[in-house]
Amino acid sequence: MKKKLYSIIISILLIIFSTFYTNRIVDYFRNKDQIMKEIVNYYNEYGDTKIESIFESIDNTIIPGISGKKVNIKKSYSKMKENNKYDKNLIVFEETVPSIGLKNNYNNYIISGNLKRNYISFVIIINNTSYIEELLSILNNKNVKATFFIDKEIFNNSIDIVKLIKSFGNDIELLSDTYSIYEVNKYNSIVKLISDDKLSYCISDEKNSELLKNCNTSKLYYIVPSITYDKYPYNTVKNNLSNGSIIRINNDLTTIRELSTTINYIKQKGKEIVLLKKLLEE
Repeated sequence: MKKKLYSIIISILLIIFSTFYTNRIVDYFRNKDQIMKEIVNYYNEYGDTKIESIFESIDNTIIPGISGKKVNIKKSYSKMKENNKYDKNLIVFEETVPSIGLKNNYNNYIISGNLKRNYISFVIIINNTSYIEELLSILNNKNVKATFFIDKEIFNNSIDIVKLIKSFGNDIELLSDTYSIYEVNKYNSIVKLISDDKLSYCISDEKNSELLKNCNTSKLYYIVPSITYDKYPYNTVKNNLSNGSIIRINNDLTTIRELSTTINYIKQKGKEIVLLKKLLEE
């Protein structure tokens, strides 16, 4: 019995060694192959195009990275070997993602979109029903979509306004002081009925550990706008605008007076105003 077991172990070890040795030989000759050399040179020149997230563990802040791609050497070699010549058009790429990504990472404060893209976003705070139609008219005339954070009382008492906001192609989110699991579940159901979508974000002008904990529990990303203003949006935006800016917009008279000019300035600076979900895409 022992002799038989010993024989089996020896056989398994020989198979493993043989496979390993064979692979090493194949890799050796591949690396001597001119096609392989060309592919490796291209791989080294092209690199990995992903952009890593900017993550600060001390402040619990994160700026999303951007997915990229790199050359798959073995697949590229296999395709070219069929024609027995190097052909750049047959290079095979594979997707690469930031080592720290947003997916399932709800325990950090998002303070900006990626700085390498010329995107910015409007997050519009709706805690009363003033000037909403005027806001929508300006955004529509400028072909701009925004993410509206709407107070629960408006969801409860003015659902037609919520539907109107959505009908212009904007995204709708909940505005809350607590983002309790009960609230999120309740208003998630309403959002799903209106738009066949779900809540994705919490928002606050300041970092708050208790709020972050609640958002994390409800699987919502915590947004801290990078540009806020009390009275004059145009000057504030002009003095602080950068790639990735998340701009909090108020529904007040000053905003109505200056929003069109503010949008013109942003576009003149070569920035594209996109929905928050696009700004934060990796």
